[in-house]
Amino acid sequence: MTENSRSEQDGRSSPFDLLQAAALPYRVRQGQLQFCLVSVRRGASWTMPKGNIEQGESGPECAGREAFEEAGLEGRVLEPALCRFVDSKGKKSVEVTVWLLEVEDCLKKWPEKKSRARQWVSPRKAIRLLARPKLVAPVIDAVRRLKWID
Repeated sequence: MTENSRSEQDGRSSPFDLLQAAALPYRVRQGQLQFCLVSVRRGASWTMPKGNIEQGESGPECAGREAFEEAGLEGRVLEPALCRFVDSKGKKSVEVTVWLLEVEDCLKKWPEKKSRARQWVSPRKAIRLLARPKLVAPVIDAVRRLKWID
């Protein structure tokens, strides 16, 4: 995956070294809202599909691509973006923009299946598994945007 800074992507300067897009995939099953989380490559923790925005790619396109590559999910990326947060990747500062992904298809095979697990969970369980406040906030924002009462 190519690492692009904002200035490489759109010609503007930015305080961030990298721009990433994340997908927060969701579906409704048996009247219950569920989010799909993926395992991190090294370790037993959980996250949402995310990655670097590639040259010539929009944020929503990247979010959809990452959901496919990391979780085998296809669907519709909802606009506007759900939220943004700042993170770090080594010594680099990263701006992550999160989009909701309304899942239409959940594939049995996907590019990163051998290195990542996926699981569908309730909003409450997603909050417990994500643990980091930066990752929990998008779940809370999504529940509010979807007007879901649990």
